[in-house]
Amino acid sequence: MLMVCFMLNQTSHKQVDQIREEFFSRYPNAQALLEAEDTEIIELIKPLGFYNRRCRAWKQFCQQWIALGTDAPSLAQLIELKGVGKYALDSWKVFQLYEYDTEVEDHVLNWYVEWAKQEVERIKREGKEFTPHVVYYIHYRDERHMDPAWMSHGDYAACVMARTANEAMDKVREIALKQSDHGTHIKITGVAKGEPDWVNESSPIFTDEAAYRKRKNAIIKMINSPHVNSFNR
Repeated sequence: MLMVCFMLNQTSHKQVDQIREEFFSRYPNAQALLEAEDTEIIELIKPLGFYNRRCRAWKQFCQQWIALGTDAPSLAQLIELKGVGKYALDSWKVFQLYEYDTEVEDHVLNWYVEWAKQEVERIKREGKEFTPHVVYYIHYRDERHMDPAWMSHGDYAACVMARTANEAMDKVREIALKQSDHGTHIKITGVAKGEPDWVNESSPIFTDEAAYRKRKNAIIKMINSPHVNSFNR
């Protein structure tokens, strides 16, 4: 995986596709590449460009990799290896450690991360039973209106059958955004367990206004407390 990351540096997938299969057929591991003749490697990887520089760097990487004595190095060890930059490190986190919350910059890697997150969510959903979830939210018109909206509007809730909290929120977004007269966006403020007789998957319901005002005032009091530092605000 790391070698493919190195191949993609300053070139395109098309160039890499020309040599990838033959490369790994000849050099299936670090030791094989390290023992190969430079001229042989260079001739094969010419389509990638910078072939002399690549050959030197890859052999240095192979020496360092073998010296580690493990196929599962820590991130601290990995970043010290020749050629391992952000793209290779991000790829390692995603493909080897399954850290799908990694902030990636490469558009193809970003596409994979988004797909993987959806797959994880799908697997979670399919492995669970449907249960009632209550989702609380507020409507707002635009970004400027979003922050004060929760203080000026009564909150809404919908109780739906879902397997995960994310699935419940997805369902409620579809319900809530049909109320265009209350604002074209919603902000989810909380998710809780519900009861079967609360389920309403066709329209939202208002929560108790007195309870809402009480909770709102408690939050305002907390925000204005001298004990709350600027970070927590």
